Amino acid sequence: MVLFLLGLISMFMYIGEKLSTHIKENLTITVEIKDFAKPEETATFGDYIKKMPYAKKVTFTSKETALERLKEEMGEDPMDLISHNPLPDTYDIYLHSPYANNDSILFIAKSLKNVHIVNKVDYQKNLIHELNYNLTRVSAVFMIIAITLLLISFVLINNTMRLLIYSNRFIINTMKLVGATKWFIRRPYLWQGILIGLSASVLATLYMVAFFYFAYPNISLYIDLNDNSLYTVIVATIFLSGIVITTFATLFATNKYLRHETNDLYFI
Repeated sequence: MVLFLLGLISMFMYIGEKLSTHIKENLTITVEIKDFAKPEETATFGDYIKKMPYAKKVTFTSKETALERLKEEMGEDPMDLISHNPLPDTYDIYLHSPYANNDSILFIAKSLKNVHIVNKVDYQKNLIHELNYNLTRVSAVFMIIAITLLLISFVLINNTMRLLIYSNRFIINTMKLVGATKWFIRRPYLWQGILIGLSASVLATLYMVAFFYFAYPNISLYIDLNDNSLYTVIVATIFLSGIVITTFATLFATNKYLRHETNDLYFI
């Protein structure tokens, strides 16, 4: 059950990471071009931005297109009131998620402002700050829960393995007395621990399959269930946790009895 909960936590963390990346990559930097810029200069500047490592996608909106959109929003032609189109040509830059933070964007904005045809660079500073702050807090909460579950699972499995090995403490001592090496004594218990970890991991994976089956109508709106990497992360987390935790728990349990003398075993 603990491995099943770890699988759920890994699922939520994976989804959270995907959602965080999606949100960050939909944040934009808007670059306004000066009126005197020639079409060739504007196009060259667009090609320059597209080659930058921070640019995931770059879209261009001409002043004519912006005016048409304004007409649709207002329901009337603003050119009836003014003699010229006041709207500028603009580039909307969609960033790769690692660059979607205020420090990186500030550096990008300063470099873009130095271009002679750029009039203004806009981005939602407060929104980006709040977004990164909240995403960091949510990630920290999930990480704390995951670590807590790992500790709980280790304690439970460690106690289980100690109980399994407890009845064999005199056999372990006898093997030690006749000259068996510590690795020779540990080996069968390690294999037993790994087998238990594998069995628990298989059961936890079956629980996850049942969870996806019964929860499908509710989670399909939020999760791309065709994303095979999601299942890979969950299964890998469950099996690695099951095998690694049982292996270390078995080592700790066997080492405890390997350290004791014969007379001490009667008082454990």
